[in-house]
Amino acid sequence: MRAIQNLAQLTLDEYLHVGDIAIDGSIKRGDITRFLASRVGDEGKVLAFSNQKKEIDDVATSLFLSGLHERVDLISKDFTGIPAYFDPTQPIGAALFQIDAATDQEALLNVIKPLLMALKDQGMILLIANDATELDILEDYAKTLPEKAYGVQKFSDLLSKDHAILIQRL
Repeated sequence: MRAIQNLAQLTLDEYLHVGDIAIDGSIKRGDITRFLASRVGDEGKVLAFSNQKKEIDDVATSLFLSGLHERVDLISKDFTGIPAYFDPTQPIGAALFQIDAATDQEALLNVIKPLLMALKDQGMILLIANDATELDILEDYAKTLPEKAYGVQKFSDLLSKDHAILIQRL
């Protein structure tokens, strides 16, 4: 997933700023959490979600060793808990989700809908998957968004078969 993730990080670099709030909806290895923490600065915050204790522990150690631990709130819940943790008065700069076959796309869609309304201008949601079918429901929904309010792009890596959908508030 490196090529798609690198492309996503280049895009985020342009729009995510010091002081922003970012969400890592699926910690996994923690590389996205660390990337987001490095971009939001000391004034920003990353909310990182996982219901896997090992992922939380591994990322906590990595963040501490890299000096980024104070910028991240590690939350021991899966992505469905996200709406309870963001403040609608503080716009979200970016939210990223690493999706796999076990991800409940309908549940994720129920989280994305309120997130779309909470995005700052030029804020974005990035959905990364190993297989295009893991994005089917989310892609269908993204196609219904109003063009004047959101930009939607789909990326595919022809060699690795990784896919991503980027939704940006205009």
